[in-house]
Amino acid sequence: MQNRLQPKNAQESLFEETENTLPSGSVAEHAFAGQANSGNKQTNDKCHRFSGPDRRGDGTGRRRGVADRRGGDTGQRDKDIDLYEQDISAEPGGHSEALLRDVNEQLVVATIHAQTQAETAEQIAAKMAHLAEHDYLTGLPNRAVLDDRLERSIALAQRHGIQVALLYLDIDNFKHINDSLGHAAGDQLLQSIAKRLQACIRFSDTVSRQGGDEFVVLLVDVKGEHGAVLAAQKLIAAMVEPHRIGTHSLHATLSIGISLFPDHGKDKETIIRNADTAMYFAKQKGRNNYQIFTPDMKGVR
Repeated sequence: MQNRLQPKNAQESLFEETENTLPSGSVAEHAFAGQANSGNKQTNDKCHRFSGPDRRGDGTGRRRGVADRRGGDTGQRDKDIDLYEQDISAEPGGHSEALLRDVNEQLVVATIHAQTQAETAEQIAAKMAHLAEHDYLTGLPNRAVLDDRLERSIALAQRHGIQVALLYLDIDNFKHINDSLGHAAGDQLLQSIAKRLQACIRFSDTVSRQGGDEFVVLLVDVKGEHGAVLAAQKLIAAMVEPHRIGTHSLHATLSIGISLFPDHGKDKETIIRNADTAMYFAKQKGRNNYQIFTPDMKGVR
């Protein structure tokens, strides 16, 4: 009889007694609940009531459990948490993508700017290199370039047994044009003459401005004096037509001196000097003509 009055499960009785004595929400609740018999449904229900919602569930149950125990405003807390979660979930697709686009745009701009600077630097370097080797007024190769090409031409002629001719040109009465029409008109005349001289020579030959009203023509692999004379005659004929400078029609003539390698010199300095001497002899002969160097011209200056 006494046994029939006892609770069906002693463990359940002990659980109920402990439940009444433990403070709600204490650590002891959870510790004791963990010792409950997992096979007893009634006991498990009591453990669940003490230990709170199943941690394997979603965050909604956890939020509700916290609100129930603390007695707070469940609706407001849920809204705050939802907004926080929305901010976190929106950040990778919103702020991060916008930041990435901004960084990419800045990178593209920086790349274009760097490329533009590099191209500008290359253009400046090319222009400086061109100015170092060409006459600023006519664009023709300058004295330094002529010296180098003449030296190379002489070396080539020595190896292959050919001849090189140098024609030294001076514009007749150019000082009179400068004095009467001004230096601007004189510069335009020099530019016009330079274009006509270039049109008269082969691609392998060189026209150079030495300064003032003096030009030099280098003929590579020329056929003796006859070939040099034909070139001189062609240059003189190119000056027959007047040059249109502003409202003026200017006539220009040339005095040309000719020297050849190896007939009139074995090095570039001698070749240039003898061609210059022959040019002064042509001036003495009345201008507008050419003269080939001969040894008896050395005293003519």
